[in-house]
Formats: sequence, C-alpha cells, structure tokens
Amino acid sequence: MFKILAIMFVGVALGYLFRRWGAVRYIASTTMLTILLLLFVMGSEVGRNEQLISNLGSLGGEALLIALAGVGGSVVAAKIIFRTVLKGRGDGK
Repeated sequence: MFKILAIMFVGVALGYLFRRWGAVRYIASTTMLTILLLLFVMGSEVGRNEQLISNLGSLGGEALLIALAGVGGSVVAAKIIFRTVLKGRGDGK
C-alpha cells in the first residue's frame, strides 16, 4: 500500500513540475485509454477465475449491500455536515 501511495505522490510532484510542458495536454486522453485497458484486463482476470465466477451470486449480493451502506452513510454524513455548516449562516432548514 505504501508503494502505491508513494508512486501516486511522485506522479503528483512530476505533474506539478511539468505542468507547463506542452506534451502534458495529451495525458488526459491517454489516461482514459489506460483506465479502459486496465478495466478490460481486470475483467478478463475475473472471468478466468472459476471460483469467483461460481460464487458471483453471493459475492454480488454482498458487494451490493456494502455499496448501498456506503452510499447511505455518505448521504447521512453529508446531510449532517451540510446542516451544521449552514446553521451559523441562517441558510439551513
């Protein structure tokens, strides 16, 4: 995990240093292509894993439950923070 964060911070530093370099404008389009390629490779790896495919029904249900809980918790937290921040301004309801 530390390696991943270190690589990301090195990328941020290099992006900051080279922000005025002309070739940097092409990074956005290549980033999308790279992400699509990574998703394709991950999908092919998942499709190749027989154990994962056979348990996809139960794993999918658990993933859906975790995603819904995460979204619900985020909505509740955002509402609390929104009301707390706007309470002092008189804009809160």
